[in-house]
This record gives sequence, C-alpha cells and structure tokens, in this order.
Amino acid sequence: MNIPAVVISLTAAMFFVFAAALQHHAAFHEVRHGLFDVRLLWRLLHHPIWVGGQLADLVGVALHATALQIGALVLVQPIQVSGLPLSVPMEAALNRRRPHRRDLGGAALATAGLAAFLVAAAPQGGIKHPSGLAWFASGGLVAVTVIGLLTLSHHTTRGSRSGASVGLATGVLYGFTAALLKTCADILAPHPLTLPLHWEMYALIGAGIVGMQLNQSAFQHSSLASPLTAMTLGEPLVSVIIGLTAFHERIRTSPRRLAIIFVAVLAMAYGIWTTSTTWQPPARHPPRHPPAVPPDDQADR
Repeated sequence: MNIPAVVISLTAAMFFVFAAALQHHAAFHEVRHGLFDVRLLWRLLHHPIWVGGQLADLVGVALHATALQIGALVLVQPIQVSGLPLSVPMEAALNRRRPHRRDLGGAALATAGLAAFLVAAAPQGGIKHPSGLAWFASGGLVAVTVIGLLTLSHHTTRGSRSGASVGLATGVLYGFTAALLKTCADILAPHPLTLPLHWEMYALIGAGIVGMQLNQSAFQHSSLASPLTAMTLGEPLVSVIIGLTAFHERIRTSPRRLAIIFVAVLAMAYGIWTTSTTWQPPARHPPRHPPAVPPDDQADR
C-alpha cells in the first residue's frame, strides 16, 4: 500500500471537513438564496468564518492533489470518509452542544469499514491519462446524474432531504473533479508550463466553481450532517468507478476479499447514515439585513 498517499489523504480529509464545518456555519445562517443564485457566494465572501473555511479548503486541495499525483483514485478517494469522525465533534462545538453517542459510534463504524476496505481491496494504480472516449462517457454520466439529483431536490420540500439531494449532486460532481485533479497534477509535476494547454485544467476550474456553488446551497438547506453525508458517500463512489473504468486502476477481487469489501462498504454507508439521523439543524439566526417595512405599514402605525 502507498503509505505516503494514505497519510497525505488523511490530512487532506481533515482540512476538508474543517472547511465544511466553517462554511456550513456561515451558509446556514445566511439569508436563503436560490440554487444557482451567485449572490450567496458574494454575501459569504463577507463572512470571516466562511473565508477561513475557504483557506482550509485550499490547503486540503493542495494536499489532495499531491496524494492523487502519487496514489490511485481507488486508494485516495475512499479515504475522504475518514474526515467524518472529526466533523461530528466539530459541528457540535460550533453549535455549542455535546456530540451524540450515536454520532460517535457511526463515525467509528465508518472509519473501521474504511480501514477494512483499504486492506482487502489493496488498490493499485493504472494509467495517467484516460482516453477522450473515457472522459466523454464519464462526464456525460456525471452530468445526467447531477441534473437528475438537482431536479429531485427542486421537487423535495423537506430541508434534510433537499439538502441530501443537492449534497449528493455535489459529491458526484466532486468525484469527477477529483479525476480531473489527478490528471492535472500528473501534467503539472513534470511540465508545469504546459498545463494551460490542456482542456482538463479548464474543465476542472468550471466543475470546481459549479461544485462550490452547489456545496454552499446544500449547506443552506439543513444541518451539516445531511449534505455532508451525501457528499461523503457520493464523491468516493464516483471516483472509484472512474478510477476502475477510465484510469484502468485495479483492486483485488478474490471471493474472500470481495466479501470483506462488501461488508466494509456496508459498514461505511451505515456508519455515515447513522450520523445523519441524529443531528438536528441549529436555530437560524435572523437575517443580518432585515427587509424594510413598507411605507403603508409605517403609516398604519
């Protein structure tokens, strides 16, 4: 197993979940905006907590790119689940409450499942540059999935379910951006000046901007648990599929190992889902800029 890639991925996961907690705390208490309303990002730029989350996110991206450059997608991406145990006490601290025992138990179960998956699967690397057809097929499937999930969110009234749908769409998109990030990192390492000549860089920037907008919108719908759970499940799943198909990466597939992998994936999914069933949204703060009272109402008073 590629130990340096594992260690760097673990560190990146911690920065990502720290960033998610700070960004959620700012976005959840902001005035509600539409799904693609860019004014949300503009308002969040004035939140010091959200800006701090973005800085932590940038550190996480740099570490993530390094891990992807030296490790396989099927190794690096599942490790993102490891950030979940940190998110449980972190959100509790931001909302001034104690973490639930069920949350901690679910996080521990997800972490144990991740460890079992990595040992049983023994991920191995593949090619560095997928074919154009592989990129086209992967991008098309991701686009259809994201559009379907956003449509589902539009017809969902409950905050937690809507947040989960948008969060899952974000996770699917982030899984695709991880594949683009890996390719860009592989190009950047030996030939940094040639990166602007490759379409993958521009696709990464575009997908990253859309993903960030969806991410903050998901955080406005509910507590951190619901969208973060969906993202935590969606991102590694899509990345592993792309890694096995487009990048021709490999995992061990003996009957015994497949059985362990199956149980490990169930443990991760159940552990992540468990944490989302007990977390409750904190009370929203009133908008920082309350609407003005209409002149007619002032006259009546």
